[in-house]
Amino acid sequence: MRAVYLFAFFCSFFAWDHLHAQSPNAIEEDIAKSFKKIAYWNAYRFSHSGSADTAAYAYDSVGNANKIFREKLTYYTSKYPFTLNAKFKDLDSTGLSIITSNDGLLRIYSWDNSLGGTMRFYESVIQYKAGPGVKAIVKADTTSGSGGYYYHYSNIYTLKANGRTYYLAIYFGRFSTKDMALGIQVFSIENGILSDKVNIIKTADGLSSNLFYNFNIFSVPGHIKDAKLLYNDTLKTISLPVVVAHGKVTKARIIYKFNGQYFERVKN
Repeated sequence: MRAVYLFAFFCSFFAWDHLHAQSPNAIEEDIAKSFKKIAYWNAYRFSHSGSADTAAYAYDSVGNANKIFREKLTYYTSKYPFTLNAKFKDLDSTGLSIITSNDGLLRIYSWDNSLGGTMRFYESVIQYKAGPGVKAIVKADTTSGSGGYYYHYSNIYTLKANGRTYYLAIYFGRFSTKDMALGIQVFSIENGILSDKVNIIKTADGLSSNLFYNFNIFSVPGHIKDAKLLYNDTLKTISLPVVVAHGKVTKARIIYKFNGQYFERVKN
């Protein structure tokens, strides 16, 4: 009976999509409605925290809302090419972060899945141009016990060199009240495949496709901006703070500059 019900549900979903969800407005409305369910169940969870059974039910509902939203977002972003450049203005107020490369070929949707406490968990769907169509990659299930941690992407920069296009995505994670992390990941799209194994950053340990550091947010001198990882599109430099023992952020900075082939550390 359950199998019959699920089959009927998915048939109705895809039939609805075929009839009604082919316009940007209809897709945005459906995505926004699904995404708001996560916040709804999370609020319900905390408003009923005094009841262990109800809170547990609400927690499971938050997880299920994430699953439904994730699958719906992946479906739309892998089926409809126009979603890669759709404005999605109404989604800006929902808490769903959408960042797009300036050439319009790569887009990342990131969100806090509301399943964490002081340690926050994030999920992302990475959408990119692949020939005449689009593809979507899911980075999710942080809480599944698989050992992976997925970050929240906050910006994308585009670098063209050596006949290739590189995408530099800045990301962050939060592991406790005080412990955070920032990093930059290089992507490229080759023959319709998105790759994160783009080793163009020369470090003391060899070539890498990313830079990453942990820090104590309460150690930041002055303001949190002093702990930021920065990319200068004009100078083609990556700048990050020097972090010492116990995650203490100092005012000193490390600079990596693109030399036409690699990002190399600038001696100072």
